[in-house]
Amino acid sequence: MDAIELSRLISKGEDSFHQFKETINRPDTLAKEMVAYSNSQGGIVLIGVTDNGEVKGLTSDNVQDLIKHISSVASDHVNPPITPITENFILPDGIVIVIKIDEGNRKPYRDKNGHVYVKNGADKRKVTAREEFLRLYNIKSRI
Repeated sequence: MDAIELSRLISKGEDSFHQFKETINRPDTLAKEMVAYSNSQGGIVLIGVTDNGEVKGLTSDNVQDLIKHISSVASDHVNPPITPITENFILPDGIVIVIKIDEGNRKPYRDKNGHVYVKNGADKRKVTAREEFLRLYNIKSRI
């Protein structure tokens, strides 16, 4: 991906595979996104972009702190831990961090509180019903 492709992606808006965050203040917010993408078909989180697609950008100081934060969330707030790939893009309004999260091969993934999330359109949803959990992960019930 280059800056032109990134700009096009942003102009298309959020969907099942792309989520925008102006910044990340709370680890649990990012962990829920990571869990949902890992339990679904993977996706990308863009940091430095508002929900309506406006690029606010980050400063280089913000970027260094956020990269450490992203790594910490992926290993300490997602169970089993994941390894997202990050890439920084310099746009006219600042730096945008692109976090690529692959579909996991050790499902189900949970957040630090033990909750399972999946993508539901541009949003995420907590899996609560036992039947849905079994269906989503093709787990055979022990009877």
